[in-house]
Amino acid sequence: MKKSYRESNIELLRIVLILMIITHHVIVHGLGLLKIGDVSYQVERPSIYYQLFINSFVVISVNTFVFISGYFGIKFKLKTIASLVFQALFYSLFIYLFFVCFDHSLFGIKSLVKSFLPISSEMWWFLSIYIGLVFVSPFLNKGVEYIEHNQLVIILAGLLFFDCFSGFAFNTISGGHSVFHFMTLYLLARYINKYIPNIKRALLILSVFTLVLFGSELIILHYNQLSKIIMFFSYNNPLIVISSVMLFFILKNIKLQNRLVNLVSTAIFGVYLIHDHEFVRKLIIKIISQLKIHYSGIEFIFFVIIVILSIFIIGTIIELSRKYVFDILLDKLATIWNTNNRIQENVKRLLTYPMRKAGGKTGL
Repeated sequence: MKKSYRESNIELLRIVLILMIITHHVIVHGLGLLKIGDVSYQVERPSIYYQLFINSFVVISVNTFVFISGYFGIKFKLKTIASLVFQALFYSLFIYLFFVCFDHSLFGIKSLVKSFLPISSEMWWFLSIYIGLVFVSPFLNKGVEYIEHNQLVIILAGLLFFDCFSGFAFNTISGGHSVFHFMTLYLLARYINKYIPNIKRALLILSVFTLVLFGSELIILHYNQLSKIIMFFSYNNPLIVISSVMLFFILKNIKLQNRLVNLVSTAIFGVYLIHDHEFVRKLIIKIISQLKIHYSGIEFIFFVIIVILSIFIIGTIIELSRKYVFDILLDKLATIWNTNNRIQENVKRLLTYPMRKAGGKTGL
């Protein structure tokens, strides 16, 4: 049997992506870019230019995560779904109870029920939609396998039209926050995996498209159409979709095998769940606000980078520790279960021994 192994270049890509996602969240939540269309929002130059520039590069990370799943294909297993749900439930309850211990006013029946139902309550929107994608992935996998190439091209073109034109230009399909968008990305990735072995000059294409996105934001800012800026950061923006594919191919072409990278990459989902929990998100916003009061310029940027790296490092340590402890507990439970099975078998043999002995004597 051929031993499977994790490709470190793809695992490194996952690590880069979670750092990009943390940076994106710090910008849109911590620095308040998400509220740019609000009446109370005050444009601060040159800070707004830095935020728009960096966000134009990091916003592609969510799409690339989905693209990775599509490129290599999701293998539908009940165990995988159960693992995702259990991990979400653990962090949902753990973080909720942790914060309630320090601030009793956070306790409430509604918030407690929400913590017990993190998937249904969309505590993490990405996770809820991704699980939906997992359930439809077997159909998408079979479709790519059996549908003729010409038909597949027409289907994919139609999905991209509805997602990246109708959905983006007219906001008909939830701005990229939908199972439909994830399905379109997944199918695009499956198609590319089967028919397009490589994309040349991926770095150049990525740079051009992200700069075009940034330039579009500057034009909108110049004409003071602030409410439209966030729309341009929608995940189904064609510029963002193409850039996310290019980022994948940049790392795909790197030859790398590293155990540390593979180990750290196993913690990224936990890092996402930890830092994007609503309570932790509010804490991050509070920290960034305090930094904004006490520091400015290069010093402020330096401390924001420290915050981003700290979120990643602390989250990684917590998740790897959780996995270590839970692996030990699961091994012990498995041992107890197996031991009990042996006991049951021995008792059964003991009880049936006289009958088997008597049967042997009578020749039955």
